[in-house]
Amino acid sequence: MQESQSDWQVEEVAPETVPVLVAIVNNQRDLGIARREGWYRIPVKCAPRRLGAEYLAFYQTKAFDEEAWAVSYYAPIRRVHLVQRVDLLPQEPDHPRAADWYYKIQIGSLRRLPCPVPSHRLRRITFIPTTLARLLSAQEINDLWLGSEDEERLWDAFKENEIEVERRVSLREGDEAYLIDFAACCRQGKVAILCAEAGPLGEGSALRERPASDYELAAAGWEVLRFSRQQIEHSLHDCMALAKQAIARQGGVPQSLDWSQTTDGIVAPGEDW
Repeated sequence: MQESQSDWQVEEVAPETVPVLVAIVNNQRDLGIARREGWYRIPVKCAPRRLGAEYLAFYQTKAFDEEAWAVSYYAPIRRVHLVQRVDLLPQEPDHPRAADWYYKIQIGSLRRLPCPVPSHRLRRITFIPTTLARLLSAQEINDLWLGSEDEERLWDAFKENEIEVERRVSLREGDEAYLIDFAACCRQGKVAILCAEAGPLGEGSALRERPASDYELAAAGWEVLRFSRQQIEHSLHDCMALAKQAIARQGGVPQSLDWSQTTDGIVAPGEDW
């Protein structure tokens, strides 16, 4: 994959049209391979629907100590190859996925972001499709998601009103995987807040989730709020009031909640790829 313009031009302008894929890296070895050998792997069976991007960024998990739970590095993507895992890591011929097919993403030199993008709730995220502009300006991980106009309005309002929610939360029930626009894990329960108008859901999803229905979420024990476009456009203040009331009914969001330990139906990626 060739870059359409020089690196310094892309970073200076940082338009919303420059695509970036944020991918999980959960061990020191894989980040070392990216840094020294210039490649990263994604299993074909787990790959996002749209793999194409001009940059790859790395979301580091708990294995990275002071750099954990944040995006600190990114690199330009040069090209993508389809190979078997055993050819990528020949020293592991007996690995259970040795014969599986992977995308080998060849990248340029790693660059450190001027300001790392942290996950305040220590979320375990597999992929986030975003843009270079968002990567360079995001204050926290939830700022990276690309949502519909309604979702973006809600997110801005949540931040303005200091309502603590997480965006694009994956929920698994049996063999099904669902996607929740906004979620709050509270002391006594969970609150799902959904937009009636669907946005570009699932483009970065490893599990290819579909939007969750109110019934499915209620059956799984969630309190559900769904806001229409008209409510979001004309009664945003009321939407925030309803969200605050629902979160309060569920005991509020604890300040010390660690989403990496939240496994009650919420998809927590992190297997050895």
